[in-house]
Amino acid sequence: MNLTKTIKVELMKCKNSFIIYVLLAPIVISGLMLNMDLYFRKSYVLSKYSKVINDGFYALIIENHLALIWPLLLLLFIILVSISIFYIDLKNNCLTHLFASPLKRVNYYLAKWIMVLLFTVLVIVVEAFLLVALAKIYNLSNNLDIELLTRYVLFQILTSLGIISVQIFLFSIIKDIGLLITVNVVAICASFPFLRNPSIIKFNPYLHFMHNTPFSDPNLLNQDIVWSIFYMILFTAIGIAYFKHQDIKEE
Repeated sequence: MNLTKTIKVELMKCKNSFIIYVLLAPIVISGLMLNMDLYFRKSYVLSKYSKVINDGFYALIIENHLALIWPLLLLLFIILVSISIFYIDLKNNCLTHLFASPLKRVNYYLAKWIMVLLFTVLVIVVEAFLLVALAKIYNLSNNLDIELLTRYVLFQILTSLGIISVQIFLFSIIKDIGLLITVNVVAICASFPFLRNPSIIKFNPYLHFMHNTPFSDPNLLNQDIVWSIFYMILFTAIGIAYFKHQDIKEE
């Protein structure tokens, strides 16, 4: 079965699963937080960043990114959707049947990676539409900068490549859902000290979302994008190599 057919199978498995709720969760949470923030603190939000920018839409993007923890929501979403996609196969005990040949293993691995990326892109794009809608509803700006919003979406996608690859790699070596969750919780907690020194955030794929807005320091943004792509190549290559040569009995 080639990669395209494998992806179609993955889509079919996700179609009638609980993953739809995983997809909705970050958007619903973000939408509620943004609405409450703008409804009760619109004037404060606009004045909060007035020394740096004079556009309400720009202020909304920064507020969503910094004060309303969108980077954390996106990170948790990627971790949760990655685990959920693999959980479907683990629950049905069908991994052994999928690994009849090394070629199928590679296609399976890449299909999972592509699925997580597609879902991540979908959530990021929907969040962008949500920002535009709220900017219109609350009259934050008369001239929405779509070019800037497009760059913001692109930066988020690029900085997500590393953590997506890490999550798929983790599954290639850990097939216990409880242990996967534990590893990610520990990794997130261990990442907090990195926040004190922005120059070393690039080494931690769990924090690449911190500087991915169009208003971020260009040097930090570029470093995070480069390292995210590097981690994507590194962990995908290692993950495929390990996954191909696993003993089927281990699955």
